Amino acid sequence: MGRYKSTNPPPQGFQQQSMPQQQTYGNPQQQGGQTPPPGYSQYNPNDWPKTFTGPVIGIDRDGVILEWKNVIKRYEDMRFISGSIDAIRSLRLKGHRVVLFSDQPNIERGLITGEQVGNIMNNMMQTFGQNGIFSIDGFYFNQSSNPQDPYAKPNIGMLTRASQEAGVNWKTGYYVGDTIDDIKMAQKAGATPVLVRTGKGAETEKQFLKGINTKYKDVKVFDNLAQFVDSL
Repeated sequence: MGRYKSTNPPPQGFQQQSMPQQQTYGNPQQQGGQTPPPGYSQYNPNDWPKTFTGPVIGIDRDGVILEWKNVIKRYEDMRFISGSIDAIRSLRLKGHRVVLFSDQPNIERGLITGEQVGNIMNNMMQTFGQNGIFSIDGFYFNQSSNPQDPYAKPNIGMLTRASQEAGVNWKTGYYVGDTIDDIKMAQKAGATPVLVRTGKGAETEKQFLKGINTKYKDVKVFDNLAQFVDSL
């Protein structure tokens, strides 16, 4: 299993330069019309909450935040689902812990490397920072689909490790995904499972949640991540 270690995306672009301490940029209207330079966030990191005490929200990356694609090797190949970035920012401003997860069995198949996943996430975090998301609680990804692998979905190894390292409590939290394995993993960990209809979610709903099926009666279903966040 892999873990992207940085939980504090800087507000600047891809060059890994430090943001000048003497210069911050909030709402341009509140700054007398001043606008941030290219690559900087319009949001002021000094306005970011200092503590997050709300229930944890686990979010599957592909199909919930990003448009689903079998293999994403480059950041340039990523496409954010409409409203997903704003939804994550809203979660943080509401005080929720946020942990992201990604299913990456293509590492075992030799189609992508753990380093590539890390590089993609590094750039993704830069995009978060540019859009006013100045921290999350972690990002975890598995590397195989082997049922014996404790980190492979629907096993709960990734969630357990997030609990140990980030101190989050899944029994009071939610997990948002688009597949039946996401639902099963959430149920096993004691989290409230949430299905979104983006990615593979619409097909998952049709196949597993339609009709009388008491096994999945606790699953909350929303059109997308933004709609779920609005419900909280």
